[in-house]
Amino acid sequence: MKYAIGFTAAIAAVTTGVCVTAKMVKTAKQNNIKKHYFTIEGLQSDRPAVIFFISDTHRRLISDTLLAEVKEQQPDVIMIGGDLAEKGVPYARVEENVKRLARIAPVYFVWGNNDHELHQQKLKDILHTYQVTTLQNETAVWNFEGQSIKIGGIDDIRLEKADYEAIRPEFVKKDVNILLSHNPDVHHLMSEEEGIDLVLSGHTHGGQIRIGKFGPYEKGRTGQVKGAFFLISNGYGTTKIPMRLGAEPETHLIYLMPLKTR
Repeated sequence: MKYAIGFTAAIAAVTTGVCVTAKMVKTAKQNNIKKHYFTIEGLQSDRPAVIFFISDTHRRLISDTLLAEVKEQQPDVIMIGGDLAEKGVPYARVEENVKRLARIAPVYFVWGNNDHELHQQKLKDILHTYQVTTLQNETAVWNFEGQSIKIGGIDDIRLEKADYEAIRPEFVKKDVNILLSHNPDVHHLMSEEEGIDLVLSGHTHGGQIRIGKFGPYEKGRTGQVKGAFFLISNGYGTTKIPMRLGAEPETHLIYLMPLKTR
């Protein structure tokens, strides 16, 4: 009798494990869009500036269904927060993802640690083909409704390729300034003197696999640091294993709201 009970318990455990694994794989394939609204004092416009932000795509092919929903919101720009791909991802898939994004709006991109696993010239050629603005310790100007918005992007902090000092002088406090950094630890480099309004990052995957409140990283979130709003994304894809638990994949529609209209 005890052997029958033990066998039944083992079958139940295996069945539970299979179900949990299947749920984790299914969760990793979700297409979630979160909306965020940040009031930007220096923004002078009659309408919000709309950003679609996606990070940590890794091995995923970005869903056309998700992008159709994004397109309906008519974003002004798209910003990629790094880890567009990783070692082993076919370049055809990388190109297809870039092409799908570039169909919607102008694209800005910063490097994540996994992007450095790719052949750099091949990656740059793909980005250049679709007129993506790359920010590798550089700044660019986004012309929104006649107003110049400064976008600064730094290379990966984890790989010690970030050079924040190279872009710090480019920010003018009275202007609207956005900082892109794959790694959210960029706030350690910032000061209020730059007048950064918004920081966008990813990298953590929200922990990717969480048991209740516990995970290798905190879940993605928004908040304020050194006078700036920040958004840390759970990211869209996965790394190591194609599973998620307690940290659903996410992309973001960000609405920069003028404090007052012109």
